[in-house]
Parts: sequence; C-alpha cells; structure tokens
Amino acid sequence: MTKQSLAMNQTKAILFLLLLFYSVTTTAQTFVHPGGLHTQADLDRMKTQVAAGAHPWIDSWNALTVHPKAQNTYTPAAQANMGVSRQRASADAVAAYLNALRWYISGDTSYAACSRKILNAWAYAVNQVPSGQDIPGLMGIAVYEFAVAAEILRLYPNWSSADFNRFKNMMTTYLYPNCHDFLTRHNNTCITHYWANWDLCNITAILSMGVLCDDAAKFNEAITYLKSGAGNGNITKTIPFIHPGGLGQWQETGRDQEHALLGVGMLASICQIAWNQGLDLYGYDDNRLLKGAEYTAKYNLWKDVPYTTYNNCDNVQNYWASEQYAFWGRGRLQRPIWEMIYNHYVVRKGLSAPNVKAMAAVNRPEGFVHDDNLGFGTLCYTLTAAASPYPSSPAPAAPGGLGATASVGKVWLRWLPVATANGYNVLRSTTSSGPYTTIATYRGTYPLYEDTSVTNGTTYYYAVSAINQAGTSNHSAQASATPTAAGALPAGWVHQDIGTVATAGNTGYANVNKGTFIVKGSGAGIGGAADGLSYAYRSITGDVTITARLAAATWNGGGSQKTGIMIRGSLAADAIACSMTTGDGGVREARFGSRSAAGGAMNFQTGNAYTRAPTWFRLKKAGNTVTAYQSTDGQTWFTVGTPVTVPMSGTCYVGLVVASNNANLNTTTFDNISVTGNSNKQKNKVSMLTPK
Repeated sequence: MTKQSLAMNQTKAILFLLLLFYSVTTTAQTFVHPGGLHTQADLDRMKTQVAAGAHPWIDSWNALTVHPKAQNTYTPAAQANMGVSRQRASADAVAAYLNALRWYISGDTSYAACSRKILNAWAYAVNQVPSGQDIPGLMGIAVYEFAVAAEILRLYPNWSSADFNRFKNMMTTYLYPNCHDFLTRHNNTCITHYWANWDLCNITAILSMGVLCDDAAKFNEAITYLKSGAGNGNITKTIPFIHPGGLGQWQETGRDQEHALLGVGMLASICQIAWNQGLDLYGYDDNRLLKGAEYTAKYNLWKDVPYTTYNNCDNVQNYWASEQYAFWGRGRLQRPIWEMIYNHYVVRKGLSAPNVKAMAAVNRPEGFVHDDNLGFGTLCYTLTAAASPYPSSPAPAAPGGLGATASVGKVWLRWLPVATANGYNVLRSTTSSGPYTTIATYRGTYPLYEDTSVTNGTTYYYAVSAINQAGTSNHSAQASATPTAAGALPAGWVHQDIGTVATAGNTGYANVNKGTFIVKGSGAGIGGAADGLSYAYRSITGDVTITARLAAATWNGGGSQKTGIMIRGSLAADAIACSMTTGDGGVREARFGSRSAAGGAMNFQTGNAYTRAPTWFRLKKAGNTVTAYQSTDGQTWFTVGTPVTVPMSGTCYVGLVVASNNANLNTTTFDNISVTGNSNKQKNKVSMLTPK
C-alpha cells in the first residue's frame, strides 16, 4: 500500500469515527413519530395486551379508565397566560395525555376528541410567554406534558393540520422562550440555587418540543444541557456523588424524598424520549441514571444508604438524607416512576437493579398520584408479563421488632420494614393480646406510626401487619405503652415568658422518653436587639451542654417562627444569648443564633436548611465559647457554622424555647433532654434530667 493510499484510508477512518461520534452524541435530523414517551410499537403493545385482558397491563389500564382526568367529559380552562396557574395548565395537559392514550388503546374516538378539545383550547388561547409565580421555572412540567400528549394525538386523523400547526406554534413562539430563558438565566440567581428538578423539567420540555416540532436544534439544546449545562440539570450535578456498589446519591436526597422522586422521574422521561429517537441517554456516563435510581429506591425501601453532605450556593447544608415521614417523606410511594426505569435497565438491558426492581414490584400496578409525573407505567412500559408478575410477591411476612414509645398525648410506633410490603395495618387494644381494632391502614414502605388518638394514663397494646397486592401478613408480636399527661416541671426547671408576648405561654412535663417537655409560646420572636419568647429553663454556673430532641412542633403563624434550645446570660429580653432553632424559611431552616452584647443584634449561621421534626439540637458552652450542633438521630452530630465567643461568665440560663412571632401559641414537644453542668442550686456536677 502506498503512503498516499494509507493516508487516504486513515483520513476516511477518522471521518468515519467523527461521524460515528456525532451520531451517538446528537440526533439525526429525521425524527421518529410518534416518538415522545411512546413509539408506535409501544402503543400497539398496550392496545394488544389490554384487548387480551393480560396482566399486568390490564390492571394498570383499569386504574387509568376510572381516573377523573381520563374521562371524555373533561373540560379544560385555557388561559392566554399559561402562567396564571401552572398547576391548572399541567392538569389539562395530563388530561389530554390520558385521553389520547385511552383513545388509541380502546379505539373510542370520543377520547381523541376530548384530547383534541383540550389541546386546541390552549393552542388558540395562549398569546404570550407565560409569566407569574414560579415562571419561568416549573412551567416546564406542563410544557413537557402538553408536548407528549400532542405526540400521541398526531396519529388522530381528525386533528386538522391547521390545529396541529397552531399547537406547535404555541410551543415554539410562547413556551420555548420560557423554558430556554430559565436554563440560560435561572432568574438571575446563583447557578446552583435551583434544585435539579427545576432544570430537568425544562430540559424535558425542550427535548419533547424538539421531537414534536421536528426541531433538531431544540432537541440538541436539551441533550447538550443535560451533559454539560451549568445548572443542576447537568446529570453529574443531578447525581453528584457516586458511592461504592453503584449507588448514586440524588441531589435532592437531603431536601426531601418527594422532590428527589420527582427528579428521578423527570430524568427517566428525558432518557425515554431520547431512546425513542435512537439516542441512548439511559446508558450515558456508565448508566448514571440507574445509579441514582438505585440509590433513591433503596432509601425509600427503608434501607440504609451512604450519604455525603450536600451544599449549594445558598448554603443549604444538607447534612443527612431526609427521612421526614409526613407528605414529603421517605417511603410514601408517592411517585409512579419505577416501571419505566425497571423495564429499560432490567428487562431490556438485562442489568442488575435490585432496588429499582423491588420498588417497581411494590408499586405495581402503577397508577397515578400527581400531575408532575404521568403515571400508569405498568400499562405503558411493561415489556413482558414474565418479568413483571402481578401480584409481584406472595403475601408478606409478619413485621418484627415492634416497639412502642410513650409521650404526652401520643404513642410512637416503629418496627422493622418488611421487604415485600407496600403498606401496613396498625392495630390497637386496651387489653393485652387483644381483641384488636385496626386504627390505621396506609400505603407506603415506612415502618412507623404516630398514634394521637389516645387517652393519657391508659395502657395500649399494639400489633402491626404488613400488606401487599397478594394479601395481609399475620400480626407482629405485641408492644405496649402508656401515654402520660403533662404536669409540673421537675425540680430546678422554671417557665417564664421573656420580652414581648401577645399570649402567655406555658410548659408541662412528663417523665417519659427521657424527659418530655411540652412548651407553648407566642412571643415577638428570637433575634434582633431583643427577644419575645416562651422559655423553660434552669440556671447553671460555668460550663454547660444542653441536648434535646425536637420531637414534634405545631406552627400557627408566618414569618420568623422559631423553636429549639437556648443559653442566655440573663432573663432580660435583650440579653446576651445563643440559640439553636428551626422554623424559618417555611418552618424548616435550622439556625445558630448569637447575640454577643446586651441590646446588640443577633447574628445567625445557617445549619441544615431542611430540618424538620423529629430532629436533635445541642449547644455547648465552654468558658465564653459556644458551639452549636444538630443531628438527625442523636448519634452523629454536625457542627453548625463556627463557634462564637460571648461574655457569659457566672450564672446562665439554659433551656427550651418557642416563639411564634404573632399572637398564636405554637406548641413543641421536646424529649431526650440532657443538661450537664454545675447546677446553680446544687453546686455540683449533674447529668439530669428526669427525676427518679
């Protein structure tokens, strides 16, 4: 071979590799239609399996057909400014999507007509770039949902080209600028201010819009941002930490699980749309989505996961994975997102994803819970019946390890999670061994319950059973507890309102759970040059450490509400003081406050910005140095900010504080109280804390 021939061959090889690289990093100029969340083959599979009454497709289909947004009588509420209510826009988009699905699968054109009515209403009403609350930003959710609905309905022969073009014009003229502006400018905030789901919903919107409108530039804009964007929608920032064992910590894990799951679903939708256009984002960066999904699934199955503190430009200081088990909490099964991920990675690709697989199983058949995720994944993404059995498991085993902890006016229950359970029954009796009455049945993987329908002084006996799609387990072993009424404070403790209070506070105590205090207070607040608060305290000479679990709190106001622990130099409103509290920023931000001179301003250092009860606080005074800590479990402690120096020699006042910043009384339950120091009364070292 001549040198010239060799050079030509090398050039051809380089050109071929460049073309190959281009083909796997971008997209062809010709789009597959339909090709949003579902291809023609996907839709035909759904249609065939439902017609055959095959499980598990038919089970998810049956859930779809009874959903209010899947009815052909649905009426939209289109607005010229879609931003007037992004939630209503999203609801209408979901209805258009579900009706389009219902038409294609059933063949009943009345559902196509309903979907067309919804899409046309918005297409002819919208005449401006959306503006309003959270705009630009979360409008991307509705935009994406409208686009994937229209991608199905484009198959309907009675959706005229004029109407379809009008709809696409709405997308490109009015909605695209909104999504593009957010990813470009982020409302002029610092680049990591917005959580990953904000970026991801706009990426999904632009990506799906690119498919619908045959616009390669928009499609590629979305792909480029996912791979290399500056914000948290960049997949390496969405899943910032990769732990051993293929677990990718989700960016919002320390915020709450509701938003973490929203993000997992959005990123999966991006990958699904790209896959339907021949681009494998599922596999991008060594299956990074799978790592993030495995981590999030494992944690929400109530298994331990490693965690690295997450912080951003707003100093949110997420020290731990959020467990809070109210609406936003761990194990609520509130997002129907798992079948899409499971079927791609495990069924199609044959990869191991035990936690994703388990999460898909306990949720099957996937229905619909929230407009932010389109749901019914068992219908839409199941590839084979053998890989997705329904019921997914036999009836579960009985829960073990049930414990009951008494408090004032309530009993906390906790037990060991059952691997195949997707819910639990809580049973109670006032007689040992029953007979029991079921006092709660709920769906979720979280193995805990708070019983507030109790009478103080009565002993209650509890059992728990696990449930799933196949049945109910036997009862657990029994546990008992006796809630106790609050009475007088223990020796050495005093209650006093300090500063300006609109409604007098009060405090009660019960000798349960290592000392339980119920503190109620109004008060003008904690901070500024003077405080107004309700204070349960004891006086200490010299060094002191106070530790308390903030077990529960009620909030009855707005603005700067605070509750937590405090050390004061005196009982004057403007005293030198240090506090460790939560309550700001949507009653969740933890802050370490310090006033170093009487009448001076109180300065605050940010702790975990997503601190919700139950949580633990600690203040340690050594000489004139005070250090604040917080913990999620009372075992692993995190230092909040940096220690402060305050002139607080001699006697100080240490205790529990509540301030509502208005005339309403807020109530906080504190327990596991520990105060160590030199009691001003006894003049000796004490570690107290509950009377014998």
